[in-house]
Amino acid sequence: MSAQLAHLLSVAERPNVSLGVVPWSVPLPVVPPHGFTLYGSEAVVVETFTAELTITEPDAVACYADAFAELDRVAVVGDGMRSLLEAVRRDFSDLPHLIQ
Repeated sequence: MSAQLAHLLSVAERPNVSLGVVPWSVPLPVVPPHGFTLYGSEAVVVETFTAELTITEPDAVACYADAFAELDRVAVVGDGMRSLLEAVRRDFSDLPHLIQ
């Protein structure tokens, strides 16, 4: 997990990447029942347990765009995101010591 968090921190430095993290302590304004990837207002790819669906119907895409906007609104970005991920990384590093 530590390596994955380090990778996220590294990728977040790229000029074409915007990374936001919703802290555990923040109530979610919406809880998506599955993962999705939004491609502007043109399409959304929905990932379920058994399939991957590409949705292009404008009203349906707009629903996912609204859900993303709500999650983006409560996400931590920039220095706050980096501090949060570093803290999570430290917590994971301490786990082996706490379990013994």
